[in-house]
Amino acid sequence: MKRFSRGPSAGFSLVEMLIAMAVGLVLVAAAVTLFRNGMDATMLVSQRAQMQEDLRAAENLMLKDLSMAGAGLPAGGVATPTGPGTSTARYGCDQTSCYVPGAAPVGISLPNNHLYWIIPGAGKGPVINPALGPTDIVTVVYADSAYPLNQYGVTFGGINGTDVTFTTPNPVPAPPLPAVNDPAAGLTIGDLVLFQNTKGMAVGEVTQNVQGTGPSYVANFDDNDILLFNQNNATGGDLKQLQGGAQTTAMRIWVITYYLSLLPDPSGNNGPGTPRLMRQVNGQLPAPVAENIVDLRFLYDAYDDSGNLVAALPDGGASKVPPISPNLIQKISLHMIARSSSRGMKGYQNLDLQTEVSVRNMSFKDRYQ
Repeated sequence: MKRFSRGPSAGFSLVEMLIAMAVGLVLVAAAVTLFRNGMDATMLVSQRAQMQEDLRAAENLMLKDLSMAGAGLPAGGVATPTGPGTSTARYGCDQTSCYVPGAAPVGISLPNNHLYWIIPGAGKGPVINPALGPTDIVTVVYADSAYPLNQYGVTFGGINGTDVTFTTPNPVPAPPLPAVNDPAAGLTIGDLVLFQNTKGMAVGEVTQNVQGTGPSYVANFDDNDILLFNQNNATGGDLKQLQGGAQTTAMRIWVITYYLSLLPDPSGNNGPGTPRLMRQVNGQLPAPVAENIVDLRFLYDAYDDSGNLVAALPDGGASKVPPISPNLIQKISLHMIARSSSRGMKGYQNLDLQTEVSVRNMSFKDRYQ
């Protein structure tokens, strides 16, 4: 019987094993670092794309509204109710609450008892970034050119003219006019209507659902509406003063305010919530335009009383001596800053957007009168 002897067993020594493990760990760490950097880069690109999309969408909507300031409306704006015992008309409120930060719960009073077609609001928004201070708001006014309310006949009823009858013209136009209480396009509670006749102009706020099935419809503009445009005891600027005037016309107007607001902290720890750009129309509930907008600023170019161009005015010239009327604003510069929705390895990302818009309707003059 033969016997076979075995030589020494082949294998790794402890030192070799430690070296192999160290090399493997280095390779794994490098792979993890590359993966993490790749994920961070992907998140960075995704967040910047989202911020750009939000900023561009918000910018397009704001520029459209700002460029329409005064469109379809008489030059200079319109006076609001005045007289003993009256309150200054306001904006920034819907039918239950006032929302514009810094002014809640009472809203923001119109300057000089006047509804101007542009109303600057420097520093009247909330503080999002303490280093930058209070943000701005802006209010712009223009006519609703889509709904043909001006084709209806207008009759003031009631002792104070608060019950307004809109009558379909005869003969009935083709195609027929949409009903004044049409659920999609007609007047609703909180809408503002500009009335004009031989006695002057006044703005009223719809306070009840419009009644009627045609050819006549009745809209109520009851006393002490939420925005205080209807004040029966006023001696000027109220629908009461238009009674008896001839050639009365009406048009719905859009009074649109942009501002920032902060959502409550979802964790309940009273920390900073999500900042949002809001858009409020007339006396309606405000609607969000874009989230994570952390700064909003406006600068205005205007002409002073001597005809000199004064540029980069945060308040439109209200603090100048003498003050510059909002009617003389010619251009608006907009600056917004967006923030990423989540914090990355290096914190939040920010993205700036700056642009300008000419307020062409504010400088229009009818030279053919």
